[in-house]
Amino acid sequence: MRRIVFALLLVLMAAPGTALAFDHTYRLWNSDLAQFNESGYVHYGAWKRNHERLDRYIADMKDVGLREFGGWTPEQRTAFWINAHNALVIARIIEAYPRVDEQRERHWLVAGQDVTTDDIRDKILRGTESRVPLLSEALGRDTSIAAGRDLRILFAICEGSTVSPPLSESAYTGDGLSAQLDRQVSRTLANPSFLEVEPRLKIFRVAGFFRIYQRDFKTYQGHVLLFEKSGSGDRGLLRFVFPYLDKPMQDVLLAKQKARWRVEYRMPSDALNGGD
Repeated sequence: MRRIVFALLLVLMAAPGTALAFDHTYRLWNSDLAQFNESGYVHYGAWKRNHERLDRYIADMKDVGLREFGGWTPEQRTAFWINAHNALVIARIIEAYPRVDEQRERHWLVAGQDVTTDDIRDKILRGTESRVPLLSEALGRDTSIAAGRDLRILFAICEGSTVSPPLSESAYTGDGLSAQLDRQVSRTLANPSFLEVEPRLKIFRVAGFFRIYQRDFKTYQGHVLLFEKSGSGDRGLLRFVFPYLDKPMQDVLLAKQKARWRVEYRMPSDALNGGD
């Protein structure tokens, strides 16, 4: 009887169309994040010595077919690409570690697409999926996630450096994506190196991260009545940050909303966000 059951399992595993669906709980990626990511400090040396789960996760992303991908919700697709970007950045760094200055951009096959991490960041997460032609053309319909409209996604993209936001300690998922993005923005902005407000001087001191994405924040229109006298290039950034400030600080800003606020950008050295 056991031989019959075993034989049937082998047939099912070999039969076409029986491939397992992609794991939207990101078990492999979550396990690695729990082991090698300590509050945003990444243990690259240890990860390099234990990269088997990461390799399997990257292989799983490669095996996602267009038909399967097309059946996902927009939130599932967004979470998929955020996690893919961050995992491939890690893979690229540990491949070169400890000589990270010698790392090179490389191409990866993800969900049928030949992409670099820059492609994922700029064409997919800051733009739309339709800018990666095969996704829309192969499916015969627009698959845009319009991710560029949600600036919170920028805080989920980790580049492996102290200039970028910290690497999340858990995978992003379609079911809880919005709440996860809010937590990531709050966590990042709570770090004084990313945001420091001086009401007396009417200055926002912000990280170089905001300079890198200045064009993205410039067009933000939320809370349109706030910061009307501030520079047009800074208004969007100030309006975006406002809801993430604590209530006492919001009250101070509201009392001074007729004033002209300035933004000062800090440009720290671009160091690796981890080590052994």
